[in-house]
Amino acid sequence: MRPRLVETTFNQGLGEAMLAIRPSWRKKQNAVLVEKTAVLQEGSALKPDIVVFDGQHLPVVVETSFSATDADRDAENRLGKTLSEPGIPIHTTVAVHLDDSFRQLRTSNRVCEVLIGGHPIRYALHQRIEQSDGCNIRRWPSAGFISGTVHDLVAFLSIEAVPQEIVDEVAQRVARKVQQAANRVETKLSSRWFAELTSMVNQRTHLGALHTTMVLWLNALLVQYRLNALADSASGIVRLRDAGHIDPHRLIADWRLILDTNWHAVFALAVKILEKFVNRDLQATSWSLEFLIDAVNEIGISRVGLHLNIGAELFPRLADDRKESAAFYTQPSTAELLAHLTVGSKDIPTDEWICGELLRNRSIADLACGTGTLLRAGYRRVMDLHERFGATEDSLGELHRGAMEQGLIGTDISPIAAHLTTSSLASLCLLEKYSTTQIGWLEVGGSSGFTGSLEYLQTNQARDLFEKLGGMTDETWEESNGSTVVCSDNSVDWILMNPPYSRTRGGQSAFDVAGLDDEMRQACQARWKRLVRKEPVDNRAGMAASFLAMARKKVKPGGRIGFVLPLTAAFASSWALTRGMLAREFCEITAIAVAGGRALGRSALSADTHMEEMLLVATKRARIASEPSKVQVCCVTLVHPLVRVGQSTEIGRAIAGAKERISESGRWYPIHVGNDEVGSMTVIELVNQNDTWSSLGVVSPPLANAASLLVHGSIEYEDVVASIDLPMTTIGHLFEVGPTHDLIGHLRNKDPRGAFEFHELRDDDDVRGPDRSLWHADSKSQRQLLVRPTHKGIPPPNEDRGLQQASMRKSRSTLLYSRNMRWTSQALLAATTYRPVMGGSTWTTLVHHHSALRSAFSLWANSTLGMLLHWTQGQRTHAGRSRTQINALREIPCPDLASLPEKDLLKADRFYQDLCREPLLPACMAHCDPVRKRIDQCVTDLLQLPSTVLDPISELRQLWCREPSVHGNNKQALKMLDKNKS
Repeated sequence: MRPRLVETTFNQGLGEAMLAIRPSWRKKQNAVLVEKTAVLQEGSALKPDIVVFDGQHLPVVVETSFSATDADRDAENRLGKTLSEPGIPIHTTVAVHLDDSFRQLRTSNRVCEVLIGGHPIRYALHQRIEQSDGCNIRRWPSAGFISGTVHDLVAFLSIEAVPQEIVDEVAQRVARKVQQAANRVETKLSSRWFAELTSMVNQRTHLGALHTTMVLWLNALLVQYRLNALADSASGIVRLRDAGHIDPHRLIADWRLILDTNWHAVFALAVKILEKFVNRDLQATSWSLEFLIDAVNEIGISRVGLHLNIGAELFPRLADDRKESAAFYTQPSTAELLAHLTVGSKDIPTDEWICGELLRNRSIADLACGTGTLLRAGYRRVMDLHERFGATEDSLGELHRGAMEQGLIGTDISPIAAHLTTSSLASLCLLEKYSTTQIGWLEVGGSSGFTGSLEYLQTNQARDLFEKLGGMTDETWEESNGSTVVCSDNSVDWILMNPPYSRTRGGQSAFDVAGLDDEMRQACQARWKRLVRKEPVDNRAGMAASFLAMARKKVKPGGRIGFVLPLTAAFASSWALTRGMLAREFCEITAIAVAGGRALGRSALSADTHMEEMLLVATKRARIASEPSKVQVCCVTLVHPLVRVGQSTEIGRAIAGAKERISESGRWYPIHVGNDEVGSMTVIELVNQNDTWSSLGVVSPPLANAASLLVHGSIEYEDVVASIDLPMTTIGHLFEVGPTHDLIGHLRNKDPRGAFEFHELRDDDDVRGPDRSLWHADSKSQRQLLVRPTHKGIPPPNEDRGLQQASMRKSRSTLLYSRNMRWTSQALLAATTYRPVMGGSTWTTLVHHHSALRSAFSLWANSTLGMLLHWTQGQRTHAGRSRTQINALREIPCPDLASLPEKDLLKADRFYQDLCREPLLPACMAHCDPVRKRIDQCVTDLLQLPSTVLDPISELRQLWCREPSVHGNNKQALKMLDKNKS
């Protein structure tokens, strides 16, 4: 009988495979320890299967077993133990569950061979998180095991070696040190000096300039610290961990020594500014540097290593104008998922992945790079694939030099952000030298109204302004031979971008950035308009749509784009031109969103947006199709926000795997990691190229499918299939849609636009009279189909607007539609009034001469089917809320009620009269609202639908109310859902 594999032999083979995959581990002695005793301080009897510790990250223990229970138990038991040398606690372990196919292998060499060949293994993460109330043990996935290869396992444990909570805690402590360092010099230096400093680092305020300076120094000190740890060539540089009192003059000399060797992007600007500080107050500068060195030592002792990106963690919090310019920086977990889906292993031939010259022939670009989070993630993805196909230490060095000098293209309007991008990329392979880069700072404003990276819409190269930093005058800079950043049309393999979302509205310019006056902003606005004149862009969509149009020009045929976009891109009418362009010029379109409401706050795709976003991945067609025969969009909805980088890579693999299988499963497919269902995928086929992507962000695939079919008048759910016999039309074809509130008027003491000035009604008697308006929504009083007006219009004093007022009176109606529906509090999507009124900021009039038709539409709009159709078309930028612009409102589908026979319209009016004074619950509680159910019954009767559809409508109502984009995590709504479920 052949001997069967024992776990010890497997562990030896797994250790050999890990070393074969990762060149840096092969180079370092004892980076992977297999079956060693006396490794843990707790005693020699505790023998971990495998310990991975490369000195730069926290150690990870891997426990293997043919028993899933034993693998999990052993992995959990190792948490909290301590490595004997150098005395570091174990925060992360990985349980590997071996399947029976491994039992037939007899030697470790054979195990190694099979693993490197891609045989699947199953693993799960265990982490110990220390909290104020004790320790928390986390397992991911919560059930089952991740299925992957040894390559996936190596990448996963490297990323997850440091729990995100530790990274966040260290980042907070480092931020406090930066603040303390800034405080040290703030009180010592003159206001005149700070004015000079703000100009040097291109910030708006002296505090922002001071914080930015501290981050620049911290970044340089951290790189110096890492060089000490990595190379003997840096041994002549002061070791910061032993520095004590710092001598700034000595530090300048050290930095200049490093500059003579390499790392210009890290140290050049830091040296220039440090010299100027030293000349003004040596002691204050020395004190500041001591705080920063403490911060560096904090990072070193905690061994968060490259998990903490100084630029990504600190600089976004310091920028003066990121809110005004809508420059929200990408979360690392988002970047990792987007990079994983955008850069695929099959994108280029195997012999190219192996080649160290890869990124001299291929390129990754981010023309709104911020501090480089997306470029960094894209480069890491390429490095990972290079390793998977057989990297060597030499080829990794070649790869890095090619990447830094040619393959990584990045630009930003913030010089410090672009500077930190270069630094963070260089840090991924610190000991490799490189020359000039393709990372640059582009101008915004000036006499020509330059628009930053949007200039690439008409050019292949843009002037890099980096030489202007550090105090160089305009005249000196003009005389210098500045470099350019080249990004030619149809040249880039992978574009990763999180563009600014800024747009012009309400008096706010899209170019509200630091240092620009009103004249410059207007010049930028005019130039932007000219640049996109021939592009498939509606400027109402904001700047993000223009960046997407630019990416479509720069990416090569067969290349791929990966974008972070506002969720409005999938729904808003202002994005229709861009959606049409994507349908014509791209294929393999995938859109990803996190279920509404859960993606807000710190877990959003971008930091501090407080809005819903989406990811877009698409491949450029080899040939543009004027009318593609079949345009599909793969809509992915994730149940939970992305909070950890390792989690994102595994979810990315799961999404890619689901895309390969979805054709076998019909229209939707669940996405699993282990036994956890992390999301779902729905494929929608576009009837028109610019159709909305209605399934995106929907948790329930059956609901998404039913809602998309309802757009075309079909009611399908499970085994029930029925059709609305009336032709489907749109609100704009059925009614004359009233004007926006800007034309109607303004509230008292507000911006005096429009025909009337509106005052709130005092009491019930005040309802009577001319020029009444249903101006805003009131969730307390507007609970019945029939509501009272909220305001009265008064001619503005001392102004004759008679023609405007007459025009607005013609738009009055007794039927009004909500443009800003709050599902969590408002009961009515359509409201009616006793007498004709004007609309307002929330309500828009729908004008039709037939009163019974208005009654019929009021019932339809407030039914489950009517609300579902609105929900598929309205924006979901904020959870629990659906905003709709006037043009988008006109395009919302509905049955052509005007084609109903007169007798049916009169029947509808009788239904309405019976129900118009019945109180309704908020829309998100429709599942338990008896009046809403009666409305549904009336609508099915009116449309002559079979009674068999009532049960499916009831099911769809339940599913719809459970959507986070509907309940918005409203506590009362969730409570009612739980009560109804029980």
